[in-house]
Amino acid sequence: MNSGEHKFLNSERWINLLAIVASMGSLFMIIYQTNLTRTQQYASVMPYLELWNNSNFGPGSYELALVNNGIGPAFIESITVSYKDSTYKLDPANFLEQVVGMDTSASYSYASVKKGRVVPAGQKITLIGVKDSEKNSKILKKWFANDTEVEVIYRSIYGERWAVRGVMHEPVKLE
Repeated sequence: MNSGEHKFLNSERWINLLAIVASMGSLFMIIYQTNLTRTQQYASVMPYLELWNNSNFGPGSYELALVNNGIGPAFIESITVSYKDSTYKLDPANFLEQVVGMDTSASYSYASVKKGRVVPAGQKITLIGVKDSEKNSKILKKWFANDTEVEVIYRSIYGERWAVRGVMHEPVKLE
C-alpha cells in the first residue's frame, strides 16, 4: 500500500471541498441578489399617502386632501373617521352628512373615497374643501384640524398594507 493513498486530505478531496465551498458561496450570492432585486421592485412601486390640511387658497378656504407622494399607485382598502370614542367607516364628506348632519352638497367640494379606489402616484384627491366662505372654512377646520382623526388603509401593487392616521403623519406599514 502506498502511504499517499490513505491520507485523509489528498489533492482530490481538497478540490472537492473547494468546489463545495465555491458552490455554497454562489448560492448565498444568488439569494442575496434576489433579495436586493425584490426590495428594489417593492420600492419602485411604493405608494406614500398623506393627509393634508390646506388653507393656502386665500381667506375663507380650506381643503382636506389625500395625496400620493409615492412612486406607485395606492389601492384604498378602507377610510374611517374617528370622533370622540367612535369610529365611522365613512369618508369625511359622508361623515359630515350622516353623523354631523351638515349639508355638503351646496357649498363644499368633495370626492368620495371608498374601498377599491386607486390613487395614482403624484395625485391629490380633495376629500372635502371649500373656497370663498369664511364660515364654512372655519367649520371644516374645526372638524378636521381638531375634533376628528381620519385614517386611510391602503396597499401597494405588491399587496403591502399601509395606514396613514391623521393629518401630516407618516404612513405606517401594517403586518
